[in-house]
Parts: sequence; structure tokens; C-alpha cells
Amino acid sequence: MRKVLILALMAICAVNVQAQIVSSRSSMRTVETIEEPKLSGWSTLGVEYLPSSANPSHGESESYNAFAVNYSQAISLTNSIPLYLEWGIGGQYSFWNDEYYDEKMTQHWVSLKVPVNLIYDFQIPNTNINIDPYVGLQFRGNVWGEAKWEDTYYDESGSEDLFGEDMCKRFQVGWHLGVKARFNNAFFVGVQYGSDFNEFSEEVKVSEFSVSAGLVF
Repeated sequence: MRKVLILALMAICAVNVQAQIVSSRSSMRTVETIEEPKLSGWSTLGVEYLPSSANPSHGESESYNAFAVNYSQAISLTNSIPLYLEWGIGGQYSFWNDEYYDEKMTQHWVSLKVPVNLIYDFQIPNTNINIDPYVGLQFRGNVWGEAKWEDTYYDESGSEDLFGEDMCKRFQVGWHLGVKARFNNAFFVGVQYGSDFNEFSEEVKVSEFSVSAGLVF
């Protein structure tokens, strides 16, 4: 009888130990499964309107307009903080014109630009809206430009390379800050302001304000 009781107790202990092992393994699998989801990035394709100004060291500023098409990609920097590095590439067309009595002057040029931004992403609770303030640098290369003038009184006209003979600079670097709002991760709108560190032409620097909109994917 004692042997039967001892065997029964041993069997109960074995079952109990095995149950604890199974429970422990199950808990380990549960811990492995409940990891925080990895923060992912996004890409955008948008258009931009830039009311800008050329600001001389002395004298009044001259306003001009520009339009751009941009692609950008934001990459997560950490899995615990919604901090992102964004880079992009875009093409920009800028134009300026002025009239003085019988003389008309126009300038238009094409640029390639590469922005690099640091973004902090805020999601508005209980919505599909993300607010993304950012600060960054922009590298701009002016690939083509032309300056034209026309004098109707003397019936004369002419043109020249805007970036020839040291008229304007080919390469510029500037800073900017702005904010974008993403809706359902499907489209965005944004505003931005920035200025160049170096001169566009002699003693003239450029500042830009922009309004943008486009797709998120």
C-alpha cells in the first residue's frame, strides 16, 4: 500500500513539474510575441509653390516666384522615439521679371535640390493625422539660367547666360524649418521657410517660403 501511495505522489509531482515547464515556455513565447512594433518610415511625392526673394546687402529686396516637384523618403532612426531622417531630391523652376519705362527684364533658371531633414513625428490621438515638424539643410545646384532684356523704345533686345562670367552662383547651401501634416498616410500638406548661407549673386542672398502638397506612400 505504501508503494502505491509513493508511486502516486511521484506521478503527481511529475505532472506538476511538466505543467510548470509548459507554462514557462508558453510565457516565453508570449513575451517574444508582444514586442513593440518597429517604427517604419514613409515616402512622399509632391509639388511646391515658392514665393521667394533676393535680398541684397544694400537696397530693397526683389520678389520672384518658383515651382518645384519633389520626392522624399523618411527613415526611422530609433525604435523607441519617433525620430526620422529624411532626404529628397527635386527640380525647381524660378522666374523673375521687371519693367522700367520702355525696358523689360526677365530672368528664369532651373535648379536641382537635395534637402536633408530631421523630423519628429506626432500622431494626434484617436485620428489618422500625423504632424511632422522638421529642421534641415538644402543643397541646390543651378543647372541652367538665362537673363533677357528688351528695349521697345530703341527696338533692341538681348540675352545672356545667367550663370556665365560670375553673374550668379552655380551652387548654394541653405537652412530651413517647416512642418507637414499627413492624413491617413495617403496625402500631405506643408509649409516651410528657409534662407541660403552663401550668396546667389554678388552681395545678394535668397530666402524662400514654400507651400507644398502631395502623396504619401
